[in-house]
Amino acid sequence: MLARIRELDLFGAAILIPSVVCLLLALQWGGSTYPWNSSIIISLFTGFGALILIFTYTQVKLGDRATLPPRILAQRTVAASLCYMVMFGAAFFSLIIYLPLYFQSVKGASAMKSGIDILPLLLATVMSSNIFGGLITAVGYYTPFIIFATTLFCIGSGLVSTYTTTMSFGRWFGFQILAGAGVGVGFQTPLLAVQTVLPLEDVAIGTACAMFFQSLGGAVFIAVSQTVFQNGVIRGTRKFAPALDPDVLLKGGATEIREKLAKIGMQDQLPGALQAYMTGLTATFRVTVACTAAAVVAACFIEWRSIKEEKVKTKQGSKGTLVDTA
Repeated sequence: MLARIRELDLFGAAILIPSVVCLLLALQWGGSTYPWNSSIIISLFTGFGALILIFTYTQVKLGDRATLPPRILAQRTVAASLCYMVMFGAAFFSLIIYLPLYFQSVKGASAMKSGIDILPLLLATVMSSNIFGGLITAVGYYTPFIIFATTLFCIGSGLVSTYTTTMSFGRWFGFQILAGAGVGVGFQTPLLAVQTVLPLEDVAIGTACAMFFQSLGGAVFIAVSQTVFQNGVIRGTRKFAPALDPDVLLKGGATEIREKLAKIGMQDQLPGALQAYMTGLTATFRVTVACTAAAVVAACFIEWRSIKEEKVKTKQGSKGTLVDTA
């Protein structure tokens, strides 16, 4: 048991976790709870940078015993896939959180109704995952499908960023389908790429690293999107509803905008309030567009390897091992 514990990179984990916490707190508090130039925000960013440098040094020194082994991360497809997973996780999780807010705030839908309204995105994701999975199995190559599907996601998220307060049903429905058509490939295919290029003994580590980077991208950029959204609402309130306190929108809840304005006797500010909310949502959707564009670039660096060829090599290698052993 002690030998197994010694194999764990406890020191690296003890550095990585607080560094991520510092980054998340800085992104969540910056511009809302504290000004960006406050000593607290600067200290959090400084702490994150210092801890990451220490963590990088420990990973290089530990080698294969590290939490993130440099030998595995240096492989081209693995590095590109990890960058892709960060950007894809950032784009998808930001979109899936703030898209329902559009229907709750601008369209006045309930929490349950907003969940129904994003079904086009989710159903298209499931269908595209099955379709692209079948195509990859038939063709063997996964890189062209990653590039094509992520480009669809980028175009679809770009169209989602054009949502307005008067958007028709057909347009917001169709834009979600286009975005979802490109999402399905992003969850499993990069994992397939990592598993294809790595030797069998490194597959578990490579897969865990890919999942970690996807979750990290989502966690970090949810905080980024929150800051962008809040700043956008404040900017939009000053432009479209200057008589309204931005805190009324930020602290009132997406489904309670109309009730909140009615309670304080400012129903006449509703059109401006919705435009202010839309300003924050548009800015957040643009973050998704930027992340998907970066994911497309990362996908272009994934090696063109065929899963069929790798299966043949694995079988041949297994047969050779059996013969040598005999």
